[in-house]
Amino acid sequence: MVRNYKRKSNRGNYGNNNLSLALKLLNEGKPLNTVSKEYGIPARTLRRHRDHKVQNPGRLQFGRHRQIFPEEVEKELKQHITEMERRMFGLTSKNLRRLAFDVAQKAGYDHPFNKETRMAGEDWLKSFLERNGLSLRQPQSTSMARIVGFNRPKVDQFFDLLRSIFANADYDSPKIWNMDEAALTTVQKPSKIMAEKGIRQVGKVTSAERGELVTFICAMNAAGGYLPPLYVFPRKRMVDVLMKGSPPGSVGYVTESGWSDG
Repeated sequence: MVRNYKRKSNRGNYGNNNLSLALKLLNEGKPLNTVSKEYGIPARTLRRHRDHKVQNPGRLQFGRHRQIFPEEVEKELKQHITEMERRMFGLTSKNLRRLAFDVAQKAGYDHPFNKETRMAGEDWLKSFLERNGLSLRQPQSTSMARIVGFNRPKVDQFFDLLRSIFANADYDSPKIWNMDEAALTTVQKPSKIMAEKGIRQVGKVTSAERGELVTFICAMNAAGGYLPPLYVFPRKRMVDVLMKGSPPGSVGYVTESGWSDG
């Protein structure tokens, strides 16, 4: 006959607050076993924290990883990261790892960071990003002219002009349009294919090796209406076959550069 015995555990659901209160009672002279039963904390755990045999007495730590910086320091790091991103000078992962090492060194925090590379580890970076709701993103290239032109006086000037236009005329949603243009490549990017090992070069048929960009212009109003797209091809003469497969009503034009010039 086989019997299944369940091992009784003395471990209760306690947090840092209960642990701190239990240690306070121990320091006041209350018996260890009494405090252990009252707060549901194992006597061995209380003894280790009381005798300072842990790195942070009175504070729970699960796993081998520990938080290097206090919460207020991590909040300052997060604020610095978001401010740099908004100023178009976002930090890379290596920038942040070097910054974490410098902060830990100058503030005198006990840390396991690499002193040869003078950077925090990738495991610290991953944990820091998860704790603070951050992630690595691929930024879009933004010219210096656009950054300099996007400032408070220019934005205020734009909205003042827009407000005066709406005050002089009654524009409803079908009369408010937005137009934008994008570039389309004429060469598709081939996907990975199966090939024999050891071959130095593998090819796949495309329309060309180096494609040219075709300008694609769209317009849509605030009511949800839209105009058929307009294509600008980098050619001298327009050929009807270029519009094959385009949406109904599309329009095609040509310029030598392929850019919209009028």
